[in-house]
Amino acid sequence: MKPPPLARLRADLLVIALAAMFIQAVVFVAIVVLRVPEISFETQGFRLGVIGIVAATVLAVRWIERRAALDAIETHSPW
Repeated sequence: MKPPPLARLRADLLVIALAAMFIQAVVFVAIVVLRVPEISFETQGFRLGVIGIVAATVLAVRWIERRAALDAIETHSPW
C-alpha cells in the first residue's frame, strides 16, 4: 500500500532539509577552516551540483525506504 501523497511530500521535504543543512555545514567549514573564497559557492556549477546531490539523496532515501518495506513484508509474511 502506497503512502498518501502528503505523507510522501513531508518525508521528501524532511530529507531535502537535512541534506541542505549538511551541505551548509560543509560550506561553512570550507569557508572558515579551509579559507575557500565565498565566490566559489556562488557559481552556476556549484548550484547545479547541490541540486543534483539533493535529488540523489531523495532518490537514495526512497530506495532504502522501499527496500525496508519489502524486507518487512517478507519477514512478516505468513507464507
